Amino acid sequence: MVLLAAGGLSMSGLAPGFPIQLPDRVLEWAASGEDRIYTAENLFEYIDGGAELYLSYGLSSVFARTYTREGEPDITVDLFDMGSSENAFGAFSHSRETIDSTFGQGSQYTKGLLLFWKDRYYVSILASPETKASKAAVFALAREIESEIPREGPLPGILDFVPRDSLIEESIRYFHHYIWLNSHYFVSDENILHIDENTGAVLAKYGSGDKRWYLVVVEYPSDMEARLARTDFVIHYLPEMDIEPVAQIEDSTWTGCRGSGSILAVVFNAPARETAVGLLDQVEAIIESKETGGDNTEPR
Repeated sequence: MVLLAAGGLSMSGLAPGFPIQLPDRVLEWAASGEDRIYTAENLFEYIDGGAELYLSYGLSSVFARTYTREGEPDITVDLFDMGSSENAFGAFSHSRETIDSTFGQGSQYTKGLLLFWKDRYYVSILASPETKASKAAVFALAREIESEIPREGPLPGILDFVPRDSLIEESIRYFHHYIWLNSHYFVSDENILHIDENTGAVLAKYGSGDKRWYLVVVEYPSDMEARLARTDFVIHYLPEMDIEPVAQIEDSTWTGCRGSGSILAVVFNAPARETAVGLLDQVEAIIESKETGGDNTEPR
């Protein structure tokens, strides 16, 4: 065990399978009770009603530890090993509301809850109700955990196909299950876009003020599967579409889709035909640039 300065942090290793160390003390808080490890088989015992989110992102395991200090709220740390940096980003992106890089590769702090991701780990640190002292301890703990994760991991490759013009950056969501698409923009009770564990899908918002439109880009295992998904989507959601890649629907907004190889792009809620077509054109330009060895994307 490595001992740090008095009143600071002292480190203790985790159970096998977790190479990261967590402190057994942080400021005036001390680890209390037994550490817990959960896997896909028993995660429902720990997160009743919310386990599906992590399982859909391929959760490997989660390590949980509680810290206590008399007269202050408990601090609970959940360290999720998501198996890959792409899935760790996906779990983090599900509820992201701001762009903040204070911790890890992206973080968010709201009323006693700090979330961040780095490499294949998604980290949740909760101290509620928040106090001045507990906030300082939460941040100190986050800095220590961040430093224990030795490297950063790549973002999902599908994000490269998201045009940056008019993009609301914090709206980006990455997922493998159609239910998470519906939680951000309802499409259908059925999986008409054929999104599953073998696909990578991203949703992003565009625009400003009251005018917001959505882009969904899905990468399938094969060109054939992309074509089947496009056909199913058009039949069930956009039967109005003719030769044009877009159509105006009942609420007077524009929806459209276009496929290229194994990539399918869909625009929802566009305020004008030109907006929908323009966004699809941008995605197609990115695809063509990548196919010819160029790079038509902006830094993420």
